[in-house]
Amino acid sequence: MAIRYKKKKITLCFDKENKVEKYVAANVLVGSINYNKLCDEVNQRTGIHRAMVDVVLKGVQDTMVSFIEEGFSVKLGEFGSFRPAINAESQDKAEDVGANTIIRRKIVFTPGSAFKAMLGSANIELFGDNVTNSNGDNGGEPDEGGGSSGGDSGEAPDPAA
Repeated sequence: MAIRYKKKKITLCFDKENKVEKYVAANVLVGSINYNKLCDEVNQRTGIHRAMVDVVLKGVQDTMVSFIEEGFSVKLGEFGSFRPAINAESQDKAEDVGANTIIRRKIVFTPGSAFKAMLGSANIELFGDNVTNSNGDNGGEPDEGGGSSGGDSGEAPDPAA
């Protein structure tokens, strides 16, 4: 297995007059697998009827949603764990912190050992030799991946792991 990346030019605008151009590696996705294809593949690999795969996966999803809504981290064995998280604006005084300062709610997935081993042994390959601009001008190629220039890189580890 290989993880593909492309070179991406980003522009950092710290203020209107000082723009800095940098280059980063951004992952390239081949595509995506939808839910039906996933159920079909599980059926093929395990021999479990596709309708049963569908029922079990939907049951797991519904149960996870219930526990995460209550504030639990849900650990799925070697698969990994899911937990609720928030991003909030910082405030100068404790009394200014409130629900209105929360700017994003999200679910954080922490991969289990099988995913970590897969990532650790994956080859890294350059996809093409073009440089993609962060403004979407990439010479007609689809922009298939995200880079490291996003804002969620500082996640804390899952306490249930």
